[in-house]
Amino acid sequence: MPARIPTHPIGKLWSWKTASSSTPQTSTTPTETPSLANQPGESLANQKTETAGGAPEVYATWNVPDGFQLDETVSKEIGGIFKGLNLSQEQGQKLVDFYTAKTAESANEPYKVWQETQEQWVKEVKADREIGHKLNEVKTTISRAIDGLNDPKLASAFREAMDFTGAGNNPAFIKAFYKLAQMVTEGGHVAGSGPSTASQRRAGEVPSAAQAMYPNLPTGR
Repeated sequence: MPARIPTHPIGKLWSWKTASSSTPQTSTTPTETPSLANQPGESLANQKTETAGGAPEVYATWNVPDGFQLDETVSKEIGGIFKGLNLSQEQGQKLVDFYTAKTAESANEPYKVWQETQEQWVKEVKADREIGHKLNEVKTTISRAIDGLNDPKLASAFREAMDFTGAGNNPAFIKAFYKLAQMVTEGGHVAGSGPSTASQRRAGEVPSAAQAMYPNLPTGR
């Protein structure tokens, strides 16, 4: 009598496995690509080396504002100082930024004072009781005097000097130059009223015998 196959669930499992292992089956389900989350991470040898704090072997070129040039000697000196203090590139750049800002501020300070002085002089000239109300006339007279030098090159250089030094805005300079210009510039046209009756004859008049003998003799008219 053939042995009966157990009906216990364990028996069924055994029976299914036995059948599965003995009967080849063809799968119609495509193989799934493993999830990226299950991929292996970056290996230790491929990981980037963490940057340690402190000074690098050689500092990179320092960043400076446009128009500012860091002296090569100064750059080397501060590099040595920063390295002695074990400063990183970032820490050193902060000190360079501070240095360039203060240097630019010191360099611009004299020009700032000069500019403020020019603006104050212009205000004083416009408010001056003597020349402020006729400033166009003053400038025209001064310009005429400069052109009267009859030397275009010298006149141009003189005008450049007034602009460069700011003297052309100084109230005392303008007032003094205006007075001098009035002395040297030509005056206006003087209309004549005919010959003098003391020593000249009118057109067409015949001289007397005495006038012919003594041209400079007063006529007594």
